[in-house]
Amino acid sequence: MDTAAHRWRSPARARMVRSAATLIRERGIHGTGLREVVAHSGGPRGSLGRFFPGGKTQLVTEAIDIALVDFCDDLERRLSKAETFPEAISVIVTPWRRLLVDHDFALGCPLAATICDAADNDSLRTHVSELLARWRAPVADAYTRFGVPQAEAKAHATVLVAALEGALMLARAQRNIEPLDTVERFFASRAPDARAPSQATPRSGRPRASG
Repeated sequence: MDTAAHRWRSPARARMVRSAATLIRERGIHGTGLREVVAHSGGPRGSLGRFFPGGKTQLVTEAIDIALVDFCDDLERRLSKAETFPEAISVIVTPWRRLLVDHDFALGCPLAATICDAADNDSLRTHVSELLARWRAPVADAYTRFGVPQAEAKAHATVLVAALEGALMLARAQRNIEPLDTVERFFASRAPDARAPSQATPRSGRPRASG
């Protein structure tokens, strides 16, 4: 029976979302056509309307979600284990360096690729803004853990994320990871406090376990 729940769980549908995420990283929204998504995923022709009744906006929204959700969850987990501020900065930068190297500089941040093409799509623009806020949140938490007042941590996180986005663009243009290395050195050398990480209550509201 072709129910909505069945279509949502379809392996072919999942492949289309993953393909869209990859193509958006490579080409942006305007360079990612629906036909290209079907071809890249090997999905059945004529299935897009059935799988994505909301059209390209729905597909792009799900694609950037799938690209960022696991990333943010892993970032939060790894940052919670960082014992020094330079280690925390390394945790933040390393996944992007790995992405560039593993994919021969073909892939970048899906949020940057999306927002450049989404100026006339309020739904996508708002969604990207929300995902950027989700990315900044664990970075701000890391600054708080290492001595930055909570009221200032968000600004520090914004500067770091902005620097990373610029470094990703430069690295892809130059086909060299040096811009990311420079960002890591710059921020790691400006540790806000030399103390051990704060044992303050994390954002989840659960006290952080000691030692």
